[in-house]
Amino acid sequence: MGLIVGPTPWWQSSLIAQCPAGTILLDGSRIICKAGGTAWIVAPSCTQVSSTWAGGQYNSTLVGDKCCICEWSGLETQLINCGFNPCDWFVPSYTQLQNPGYVCRTNWDSFSPGYWSSTEISATTAYNLCYIVGAPYCYSKACSYCVRAFRCVTY
Repeated sequence: MGLIVGPTPWWQSSLIAQCPAGTILLDGSRIICKAGGTAWIVAPSCTQVSSTWAGGQYNSTLVGDKCCICEWSGLETQLINCGFNPCDWFVPSYTQLQNPGYVCRTNWDSFSPGYWSSTEISATTAYNLCYIVGAPYCYSKACSYCVRAFRCVTY
């Protein structure tokens, strides 16, 4: 699979609108949830990496809804290795990782026991979501956990 630069015509076509949650798209990613004209898509498991937290500079607010993939160098490299344009993806905030991420986990191809979110708590800790029970945990940013990219497509 070659590197796809930017949204391709099939992302914009009626394919997304017509496909239900759980659909495996042409690139192996999956629609995990659809609501209000937005499809939430999780990258395939081949892109998942284990990493220390890498969400950016600490401040007193959330890192944001769409944490830049380039800050997660291992994830960025893995997306490229699997044929994806990292610019089309983001690391979800804790809220997004919980819903639709955890809530719609049965539509993923597979999932790990826990994932980093892009939401930090302090200069040394950030939120990780336990996918076994759906509970948030505060972990040291130096710990290594899984991270997976999301994408939103409006249809």
